[in-house]
Amino acid sequence: MELTPLDIRNQTFHKKNFGGIDPDEVKAFLETTATAFEQMSRNRTDLTERLKIAEERVNYYRQIEKTIQDAVVTMQKTVDEVKASAEKEAELIIAEAKARAVREVENTKREAEDLRAEIEQLKQLRNNYFIRCRALIRGQEELLAAMENDQRMDPPQPVRPAAAPGINPVGKVIA
Repeated sequence: MELTPLDIRNQTFHKKNFGGIDPDEVKAFLETTATAFEQMSRNRTDLTERLKIAEERVNYYRQIEKTIQDAVVTMQKTVDEVKASAEKEAELIIAEAKARAVREVENTKREAEDLRAEIEQLKQLRNNYFIRCRALIRGQEELLAAMENDQRMDPPQPVRPAAAPGINPVGKVIA
């Protein structure tokens, strides 16, 4: 059974003959008790209301906390996905760079090989040029030697002037 301030105010006591209680004192005590009980009841109601408000706030903050936790989980998933995507993209970029580097190295090797072949061809052309020049010089040397040899064997002949047309060798004009 719940006791109310009104129950305290309306409480009656039986009087005893010789050792009875002073009814005014009892009434005053009951009034004081009822007032205190009323105050406690108001405090209880006030505290109950404040507790209800606090519980509502706690629930509100719990909802906010859950929303934040959900957001954190979602953000973490997004970060993980972005990170995984970035790692895959980085791997692709590295693979492309490696493939491009291999192609560049192969192209450079081919170009170097082509240049070596061209250098060898130019060396061969140079050697052929030297051989032809030597042969030409030897041929000219042999020709000069033969001409010198012919000149030693054949004494020089006086050179006669060639006759002009209409003049005989003696110098007379022919008509």
